[in-house]
Amino acid sequence: MEGRIIECPCGAVLRGGTTDEVVAAAQAHARTVHDMDLTRDQAEAMVRPA
Repeated sequence: MEGRIIECPCGAVLRGGTTDEVVAAAQAHARTVHDMDLTRDQAEAMVRPA
């Protein structure tokens, strides 16, 4: 399986080997950089193949 990415509207590209990894990275990014809570469903909707 190839990796997964999420491209944040701010320009950050979050990468992970699995959907779970990239979702966790996106949730952490949203919390620390944007001070917002990103739900798993919201993050999964943004996952794309790397």
